[in-house]
Amino acid sequence: MTWYVASAIMSIKTNGKQKNIPIYENFILIEADSPNQALDKAIKISKDETALDDDLYLNGKPAKMVFEGIRKLIKISNPTDRDLDSTPPTTGTELTYSEYLIKTKNQLKNLVAGKSVNIKYIE
Repeated sequence: MTWYVASAIMSIKTNGKQKNIPIYENFILIEADSPNQALDKAIKISKDETALDDDLYLNGKPAKMVFEGIRKLIKISNPTDRDLDSTPPTTGTELTYSEYLIKTKNQLKNLVAGKSVNIKYIE
């Protein structure tokens, strides 16, 4: 079987209007025979997770965790000296990646420092 990582998007919603909607991106490690099977497993795990939050509040109002979807599913990459399908993930395994576009070196510096930056998300 092959290892994948799924990026699950969850939101917290209340009844009525919200000024902001908190969003969580959860990265889930999945072992599966195919990308389709990995996606099905990731969706089930994510939906099951939302069922665990019955006593959730946001700004003093009852709220619920909502599974919004899988943003991306990536076949992970083991270090080059290890087989992806027969060796489980280990130190050095790349679990996921994201690709962005920025316009300036200063934006790059701020991104690395964890500061707020306007970016264009590619993948």
